[in-house]
Amino acid sequence: EWLSAHAGVDAITHATEAFVSVAANEFTESHSLKAINLLFQHLPNSYHTGDPHAREMVHHAATLAGLAFSNSYLGINHSLSHKVGAAFHLPHGLTNAVLMPYVIRFNASERPTRMGIYPGYDHPIAKQRYAAIAKHLGLEGKTDDELCEAYCQAILRLMDDLEMPNTFEKCGISEKAYFEQINDMALAAFDDQCTPANPRFPLTSELKQILIDSYHG
Repeated sequence: EWLSAHAGVDAITHATEAFVSVAANEFTESHSLKAINLLFQHLPNSYHTGDPHAREMVHHAATLAGLAFSNSYLGINHSLSHKVGAAFHLPHGLTNAVLMPYVIRFNASERPTRMGIYPGYDHPIAKQRYAAIAKHLGLEGKTDDELCEAYCQAILRLMDDLEMPNTFEKCGISEKAYFEQINDMALAAFDDQCTPANPRFPLTSELKQILIDSYHG
């Protein structure tokens, strides 16, 4: 069951990061949106009941998300997840899930410290893209800010349904050990191969703040 939950939310992260990547394009966008829709629709049933049709749809969605990110790359959600998972031996999908709301809020800035490298647009549009995901899922919000937060809350509700902890503290990581390694994790995440495609190019200090926020929640 836990493998289904973690792998499923990892696929949501793949599709979400692919959709907002600086290299996103018409081909990857359609795959991303369809994958996210299928996963929110079928992942809970796949997890709770093992229904064969739900499991099949989750597999389809994960493949669509793979097609998307293999052609538009990922972002700092994965950069940070790689480092936390390696340091504390947590499942990759779990670390992605914990980080995702904080990464979305970080990226959804109209005035980032730095834009992504070689973006296919002339102004920050990550907020509008997250809002488009929320609309695609039928979430409510009067503004792009409200829609972005609605998507974050939908992710947190899904994690709760899948019985996943939503902070690194709840994952059982020692606070002392976590904060002893936080500077090294932030620096390593900055150098991760996924970072350049992120829509908001981060400072190391900003990556550290995301790690701080995701520990206590």
